[in-house]
Amino acid sequence: MQRKRNRGSLYVRLSMKADETNASLEGMISELRELCAKEGIEEVALHVDDGLSGGFRDRPEFQDWIADARQERADVLVTPHVDRLTREGLNVAATLLDVVEGKDSFTGRPAHAPVRLMDARGIDSAHGDAFRFRFVLQAEVARSERERMRDRTRSSVRRLRRKGRWPGGTPPFGYRVVENPDGPGKSLDVEPLEAKAIQEAANRVLAGDPLTLVCRALNHEGVKPRRAREWSRVTLTKVLCGDAVLGRVTINGELLRNEKGEITAPYSAILTLEQSIAIRAALKPDPTRPKASGRHPARVLSGLLSCTGCPNPLTVARRQAGVVYRCQTRSHGGVCERPVSVSAHMVEDHVIGLYLEAVGQLTYFREEVRVSNAAELSIIESDIADALRELASDATAEGFARLQRLQAHRARLMAEAPERLVTLVDSGRTCGEVFRSALIDDQRSMLRAAFLEIVILAGRRGPKRLEPERVQVQWMPDDLASQVD
Repeated sequence: MQRKRNRGSLYVRLSMKADETNASLEGMISELRELCAKEGIEEVALHVDDGLSGGFRDRPEFQDWIADARQERADVLVTPHVDRLTREGLNVAATLLDVVEGKDSFTGRPAHAPVRLMDARGIDSAHGDAFRFRFVLQAEVARSERERMRDRTRSSVRRLRRKGRWPGGTPPFGYRVVENPDGPGKSLDVEPLEAKAIQEAANRVLAGDPLTLVCRALNHEGVKPRRAREWSRVTLTKVLCGDAVLGRVTINGELLRNEKGEITAPYSAILTLEQSIAIRAALKPDPTRPKASGRHPARVLSGLLSCTGCPNPLTVARRQAGVVYRCQTRSHGGVCERPVSVSAHMVEDHVIGLYLEAVGQLTYFREEVRVSNAAELSIIESDIADALRELASDATAEGFARLQRLQAHRARLMAEAPERLVTLVDSGRTCGEVFRSALIDDQRSMLRAAFLEIVILAGRRGPKRLEPERVQVQWMPDDLASQVD
């Protein structure tokens, strides 16, 4: 039985989600079906790419539409406008012509039966050379129009950003889109919760905390990054070392500058320039720097308990009766006069109880690290920008020499560690409130700052309970003033 040569596969592409205000998906499909009825074509497939750009050829329905022809499931390819098939011009037009002629795109040899390509505007591969000329021309016109649209978009973005307006899209972490207070359009304003998270993360990095630990603290607080499920070292580094936290914006990869060539900040900064420079220096890869993994401690008292029989700290071990802190000096070949062991949860409850009873109601003061001496670096950056602009218009030997001197000066300033000043800031919370909501890492740090020494004495046989006199604590001096971090 001879196969009919009028099976049609339909394809429609919309550049954005169809709704009541833009091109009607139903109208385009109806138009194609009317064309099929007029030409005696039987619809065997309908492919719709909704919201996908014609600038890329890996659209799933577009590829399936072509596959209908290559695998001989259809004899006619039908679309509303051939100029909407691709915005890549000749690149994809050549591939489609191979499909129409039944050729292999790599070898040029016959690979499947030829097909007919037609649109609702009169372009039809049955018209021979006239079709090829019109089809290629339409593809190049579509490509050129896409380039013009991209140029217009870039120009619009540059213009809006120079005026301190937000051009659209997802705002950087730490900011939110608001109505422009100085005129029409949108602008950016600081998002309080996210800005607080950035400031706390920056403070911890400047205080020397491992980046892994800082990420874990952010995830514990529940403040999510923009485009990831949780914070990672890479995600956090991009935020802390980016220019957005300084209120700056980039245009085509270059920082926005004023008429004098100075870097401008259209939006409120979350971090100071001094903080940013110090953070970038702290997070700069250094193969000679010892790695600090920020590994999660096994228990809240890990490394804080000492054995009465030797000076070594107790370590966490699992026993049939549960988790314990025990001296393993003898196991490691050392000498301990009287190794001790104590139930982990019992001694933790006891020590934490002592801490909260003593300082739980006191105001919690947190350390805030301030940095300085970055003003000169900012001036040098502006001078380098001026030198680069001068070289772009007049490349002279003197200009190159000046640029080299400025870059060398900048390198010296970057190598100098900014001055750091640690101050205590009232957190507005009590030590007890902070402790109960903190990560185990931070709880451990608070206990370490409060206790000079915690010695576990040997126990006696009897009921499984902790005798308080077994735990000998020595508080930090100065009335526990040093317990804050």
